[in-house]
Amino acid sequence: MTKQPGSGRERDPLIGKMLGDYRLEALMATGGMARIYRGEDTRLGRPAAIKVLAHDDLDDDDTLAKRFQREARELATLEHPNIITIYQYGELEGLYYLAMKLVKGRDLAQEYKRLKSNNKMMEPERVIHILEQVAAALDYAHMNTVIHRDVKPSNILVTDDDTAILTDFGLVMRSSVMTTIGTAFGTPRYIAPEQATASNKALPQSDLYSLAVVLYELLTGEPPFTGDTPMEIALSHISEPPPPPRSKNPSIPAAAEKEILRALDKEPENRQRTVSEFIAAVKRAYGIKTVYTPPAVATIAKSASQSETLPVKNTVNGRATSKSSGRSRLMIAALLLLVVAGGIIFMLLNNRSVTEGGAPITLIYNDSNFTIHNGGDYTLDVLKLQFVRGIPNAGSDDFVGDRIPNDTLNAGTCFRIYLEGNQSADPPQCSAQDLKRVQLSNPLRFFWRRETEDNNPVTSFEIHYDGAVIARCNTVARGGADECRFNWPVVPPTPNT
Repeated sequence: MTKQPGSGRERDPLIGKMLGDYRLEALMATGGMARIYRGEDTRLGRPAAIKVLAHDDLDDDDTLAKRFQREARELATLEHPNIITIYQYGELEGLYYLAMKLVKGRDLAQEYKRLKSNNKMMEPERVIHILEQVAAALDYAHMNTVIHRDVKPSNILVTDDDTAILTDFGLVMRSSVMTTIGTAFGTPRYIAPEQATASNKALPQSDLYSLAVVLYELLTGEPPFTGDTPMEIALSHISEPPPPPRSKNPSIPAAAEKEILRALDKEPENRQRTVSEFIAAVKRAYGIKTVYTPPAVATIAKSASQSETLPVKNTVNGRATSKSSGRSRLMIAALLLLVVAGGIIFMLLNNRSVTEGGAPITLIYNDSNFTIHNGGDYTLDVLKLQFVRGIPNAGSDDFVGDRIPNDTLNAGTCFRIYLEGNQSADPPQCSAQDLKRVQLSNPLRFFWRRETEDNNPVTSFEIHYDGAVIARCNTVARGGADECRFNWPVVPPTPNT
C-alpha cells in the first residue's frame, strides 16, 4: 500500500460517503486492488480501517470481487491476536468494502525505511520479537487450512508497543481445496519458488519462505534477490541460491544463517515444519532468552550516565521512594551488593544450597503441548513449583508441581502436559521412555495459552518457586509455539548418582 497525504473531498468523491455503518473520513493508502480509508462506525463511534475495492480494477477484472469476498470470509474465520480483526463486509452501489480494526502504528516496511534513512538497523531482538508474532499468526492460519501467499513487510502492521498484526489476505487461498482465482500470485521480492511457478502450488512452507526473506532483509539490509524487473526477481527465487546472510552481515550467528538458508531452500519439504519452529530456531541461535528480570534489577542495570531519574526501591518504613541517577555510582554498587546479599541470606535461611548458574531449564510449548526439560545435573524438587497465568492460587488455570509424578524431575529428563487426544512429537531433548506426562482436557485453562475462559487474553505467565517469581515467559495463541529458558535459582540437595 502507498501512504497518502491528507485527502480532501475534491480529490476523492468517497470521502464522507456511508458504506454500511461506516462513514469514510480520509484516504490512508492505495495499492493493489483496493484503497484503504480511515472511517468511523456511526452507531458505535468506533474508528475503523475501510478497504474499498477500486471501481476501475473491478471493471477490468471481474474475478477481483470474488477474491475480495473470499478475503472477507477467510478473515472472519480467523480469530487470532496477531491477525487483523474484521468488523463488517458488504456491497453498496457496486462498491465492495471491508471494515477492519484500525491499528495505530506503522507497517514494518515503513519502520524499516525509517531506520534505514537514519543509517540504522533494527536490533535482532526486536526483529525476532515482531516476527515470532507473525509466525504464530501464520501457523494458526495454516492450521485452519488458510495460506496467506503475500507475506511481506508492508502487510505486517506494528503498533507503538511492537505488537505485530498480519493483514491483507487478498491473495489468500485454502490449501488442497482451492485453485487460484485471478492472475496475481504474490510479491516477486518475497515470493517462494513454487508459488512463482504457479499460484496454486502455494503451501504453508511458501509463507515460511516469504517470512524468511523478510527476516533476511531486516538482518542484512537488503533482500536476497534483486533485479530490474519483477520477472527477473521471481526467476532468481526459482533458480538461484541466495547469498549467505553472513556475507552481508558477519554479526549474524552461523547457526542463524543455517536456519535462514534452510527456510530459503528451493524445495518446500526441506524447510522447517512450521513458521514458529523456524523463528524459534533463529531465536536460539542468537541466544535470546525470555527471562523475567525483576524491576529493581532492571533499574539498577541502567547506565549511571543517564540523566533520567532512576526509581530505586527503599523499603524503610514500608514506603517506596526514588533516588536520582545523578548521584554517585557508589550508591548503585551498594544497592547491587544489597540485592545479592539479600538473595544469599534468603537462601541460607531456607537451608538451600546454591549452584553456579543454577539448573538450566527449557520450556518447549505449543498451543496443545507443554514440556519442561531439566538440563542440569541435579534432581529437582518440584513440589513447591507453580505456573501462574493470573493471580497465584486464585485460578483453575494454575499448575502446581505436586501434580508431577514423585514430586521430582530427574536430571536430563522431561515432563509433559498435553491436550487430550492431541500430542505432538516429543522434543529432541526428551527420551520417550523417561518422559512423564499428564493429560488435561480444557485448553482455555492452560497456563501457557493466551486465550482464557473469560475472553481476556493474557500475554505472559510466571514460574513461581516457594512463593518467589523465578521467571516469566510469553503465552502462545492458538497455532503458536515458543520456548522459554531460565536457570533454576536453587538446587535441592539430591544429586543424581
